[in-house]
Amino acid sequence: YIPHAVYKLIENMPMPWEQVRNVNTIYHTTGAITFCNAVPFCIEPVYMAQWGTMWITMRREKRDRRHFKRMRFPPFDDEEPPLDYGDNVLDVEPLEAIQMQLDEQ
Repeated sequence: YIPHAVYKLIENMPMPWEQVRNVNTIYHTTGAITFCNAVPFCIEPVYMAQWGTMWITMRREKRDRRHFKRMRFPPFDDEEPPLDYGDNVLDVEPLEAIQMQLDEQ
């Protein structure tokens, strides 16, 4: 069941143009596994247009380096302790969704 749970998690990740996506979940009574109980629906032309817009916008963002940072290698040092979800991720507010600046014409 783990591959399906991971598949549903990836399928329901917020897209770059969405700040937050709330989905219903199903969990086992023992708490051993949790599934996202949602199927994202969007017609294909709209989905392709949204990703095309995001591709252009993220290319500009990368050029201007506002949100993109170069990755340091190695990403994890042997002496670093593992990160705790509760301390580092739980209290962080999500970033704003990426939106294209449009002309008013």
